[in-house]
Amino acid sequence: MGHIKNNFILSAFILFVHMLGAQEVLSLKDAIRIAVEHNYDVRIARNETEIDKTNNTLGNAGILPRLDFIFGQNYNINNTSQEFFSGETRTGSNVNTSNLNANLQLAWTLFDGMNMFVNKERLSEIVQLGQLNVQFQMENTISQVMSLYYNIVQHQHRIETIQKAIEISQERLTLARLKKDIGTGSGIPVLQAEVDINSDSSALIMQHLIFQNTKIQLNEILGRSPETEFDIIPMNESQENIDYQGLVEKATQRNLLLQMADKSIRLSELNLKQWQSNKYPTVDLNLGYNFTRFQAEIGILKFNQNNGWSFGLTGRWNIFDGSNNNREIQVAKLGIETIKLTKEQTALSLKSNLFTIYNNYRTAQDIKKLEEHNIRVAQQNLDITTEKMRIGTIDALELRQAQLNLVDAEFRKITADFESRMSYLELMKLSGQLMN
Repeated sequence: MGHIKNNFILSAFILFVHMLGAQEVLSLKDAIRIAVEHNYDVRIARNETEIDKTNNTLGNAGILPRLDFIFGQNYNINNTSQEFFSGETRTGSNVNTSNLNANLQLAWTLFDGMNMFVNKERLSEIVQLGQLNVQFQMENTISQVMSLYYNIVQHQHRIETIQKAIEISQERLTLARLKKDIGTGSGIPVLQAEVDINSDSSALIMQHLIFQNTKIQLNEILGRSPETEFDIIPMNESQENIDYQGLVEKATQRNLLLQMADKSIRLSELNLKQWQSNKYPTVDLNLGYNFTRFQAEIGILKFNQNNGWSFGLTGRWNIFDGSNNNREIQVAKLGIETIKLTKEQTALSLKSNLFTIYNNYRTAQDIKKLEEHNIRVAQQNLDITTEKMRIGTIDALELRQAQLNLVDAEFRKITADFESRMSYLELMKLSGQLMN
């Protein structure tokens, strides 16, 4: 009997420690806000988008000119021997010569088959795709937060249900002991009640473990330490009316996977344009200012200095490259068709998932209503059975069965409510309404 009391006290102590250790009350809205700010996947996606924005410049696209300053100073020490046509000869040992040059060179591509402008548009599309990826990561993170929060709510309800079962079993144990003490009952109901309390206490301990592990998972999504303790706010159950056709229309317009597929198609089309631009010539403008100075101790020239401007146009036009460019154009066209087929496949999968989850949602709502009725019936049956137990017209096993019927009905209702919330959450995500 002492062992039974210890188990019961341990279960109560776990609940007490949990309540005492809580440092904050975390609402679902606050959990979402924290996750959006601190979740690592979201932060990484934001950094990647900043990289894309940094790369989206006129210079990176090849539209702006390039200006280089090239300079150098060379020294030579040589043994020199020279003979001229006049018959004069000159020789010298360790003769010094120096050559100084400095050039300011500007190169600007004036025409490259419009490739530079296509490249600028491609960089802008990459930025927009990155922004969609940030939204996608935020959507996934919000979905994970809500899912775990609902799961915590579910486990909390299960804990409360098991605690009620323990209270009923404790009441049954008290009644069995009373009957045994006054001589109207045997020790068997007492032992059976003690076994049931042990069983329920074990289930309570396991449910607390699941409850705590789920909170650890939520803390990870929030980017917080797993030891961070918190309580949740009970959520009101509400029946949501869903228009399936409206969901399909919104999914077609707002689903992020479809929007990202559109961006991928656009990028593939720009890739095709870049290969097509190779069919045209490239014209570069070259402009420079040059300075050179030469000095020597022996030779034809003792000193020579030049400075001045240079300019001109340079053209390049590939006539034949083994048909490699044509091959790349064909590959790019096939790539566009592949991505379009992938988008169609994604759209079909989206509609299938919407219809499946919509049916799951309706089924969960129906089951929840049914189990609410079952709970009322099971509670009435437990009340009647408890009263009969008091007057001795039934045994403890029948009371235990009535108790289990109520617990099972409440568990089924909790599960149906959780499945309903999860289905609604997934419907909002697929239809692009979750961020709202």
